[in-house]
Amino acid sequence: MATLDLKSIGKSFGDAQVLHDIELSINDKEFIVFVGPSGCGKSTLLRIIAGLEEATTGSLLIDGDDVSDAHPIDRGISMVFQSYALYPHLSVFENIAFPLRVAKLSKSVLEDKVQRAAEILQLTDKLNLKPGQLSGGQRQRVAIGRSIVREPKIFLFDEPLSNLDAALRGDMRVELSQLHRDLRATMIYVTHDQVEAMTMADRIVVLNQGRVEQFGTPMELYHHPATKFVAAFIGQPNMNFLPATVTDVGDAGLCVQVDAGPALVLPVESAGVSAGDRVEVGIRPEDITQGAGGLNINVSVVERLGGISITYGTTDGGTRLCAALGGTADIREDQKAELKLEPKDCHVFDSAGKVLRRRQAPVLVE
Repeated sequence: MATLDLKSIGKSFGDAQVLHDIELSINDKEFIVFVGPSGCGKSTLLRIIAGLEEATTGSLLIDGDDVSDAHPIDRGISMVFQSYALYPHLSVFENIAFPLRVAKLSKSVLEDKVQRAAEILQLTDKLNLKPGQLSGGQRQRVAIGRSIVREPKIFLFDEPLSNLDAALRGDMRVELSQLHRDLRATMIYVTHDQVEAMTMADRIVVLNQGRVEQFGTPMELYHHPATKFVAAFIGQPNMNFLPATVTDVGDAGLCVQVDAGPALVLPVESAGVSAGDRVEVGIRPEDITQGAGGLNINVSVVERLGGISITYGTTDGGTRLCAALGGTADIREDQKAELKLEPKDCHVFDSAGKVLRRRQAPVLVE
């Protein structure tokens, strides 16, 4: 069992507060990803969990025990850093075995643990090599192996794939997901890459300026973002935001007029919103289709990717827009195109960036 509870965690460096009242409960064997832009506090939060930083306020519990003041080595945690931090003069075997030698384990136990870690990470035939003879992905696996042999309660990963090229990052994402299933361990992973978060996590913590914007499964964050920040951060390409004016609040929902675009009736909770208020209608590029729908764009760039055509342009109202259309879409650069929005796929955000909760399937005003 390895549960983790963060209770009102705050962190300040002098007068600068970088974490604000963080409340999280992480279950046994979960793969949790902290994601957010640079400077949002995700690595600081991970270091507090590891015991490398001391929280200014709040407490940290592992399996129900308060470890806020415990030494890092006494927390049952192992951390894999962005840098491999391998000893270049030692073999792969000795790099993996290093923490076990420090712990003065017997030779037979040490060799057994290293061999098991090497089998899990497919490094058995590399044990006699030096780090300089390995690829970047293999070096990262050695660093992970050094963590595995310690048999920690919780694994921490601080942007471990950021130094790898794009193709290798994709391969390593699959390997780490498989490793999580094989070890059945609690893992916390920090990244700024939302693709890594979406593909690997059981649940994602989206951080922004030291605060938790939303905590949920990848599909919850994708389909039901709580704020404009989450909606913009999760999903690739990013969600579009179309400025609009509320024209009426009725039984059918919120009536809005998109700037230089269509009129929509969106059945969302309208508390605190009145006619004349400005809102933003969010629509993901993959939910936009070609056809008569009242939204015209001036196409600037079309990226043909085979199955899809990523189309960039601006609306007649001057708002930038991206649409993921079919691979054979009849659309050309430096021409106009008419696009259609399905109101059931739209999100509405108020002036504070908070989402207005949906209440039923929306309909399009003809």
